[in-house]
Amino acid sequence: MDNTENRNPQYRKFVKWANRIGNAGLIECSSGNLSHRIDAESILVSESRRWLSKIKATQIVKIALEDGAILSGNKPTGELPLHLAVLRRNPKINTVLHCQSPAATALACRNPEIVNYNVIIEVPIYIGTVTHLPFIMPGSQELGDAVSAASMKSSVIQLMNHGQVITGKSYKEVYQKAVFFEMACKIILFNSDQYNTLTFEQCEVLKGYR
Repeated sequence: MDNTENRNPQYRKFVKWANRIGNAGLIECSSGNLSHRIDAESILVSESRRWLSKIKATQIVKIALEDGAILSGNKPTGELPLHLAVLRRNPKINTVLHCQSPAATALACRNPEIVNYNVIIEVPIYIGTVTHLPFIMPGSQELGDAVSAASMKSSVIQLMNHGQVITGKSYKEVYQKAVFFEMACKIILFNSDQYNTLTFEQCEVLKGYR
């Protein structure tokens, strides 16, 4: 076995956070994918159909950011167009997670006009505005373009009948947002929609805690 990837600290860090995300109940089996910018020219992404909870360094693909060429590794996730579009468009974003956490995905299938995610203080402090997108075919450039545009104003994007895209400056930031968002969605579902939310004024004050 080639241990080049295993010795690379960037690959080891990717594995560490991918495993943590995969074991946190945010992803079922091979349903999620992860990417991370490692320098100005290249990114790492998870291999196609890999379980993030069990991914190994040799199952990570290095991709050229400019043209999407494979620099090392095998077949990348089918959602590569989405990851590339977001990371190309917003240089402040380094990590992109696409997942289908259960409670959040349940709410992604609802009319966004009837969902208010501000049920815990972590939403206005760490997440802010949540954007909903209609269903767009997975793996398409159309989906990548829509998500990249939405990522300019929202770090949590709900995809109708598909899941979530969560972005941030680091693995840790993305992981934390995903966990807090799933927590908020569970609270909404557990209360059968009979829940209190923070007021607009309270949310505005809490945003200042960022």
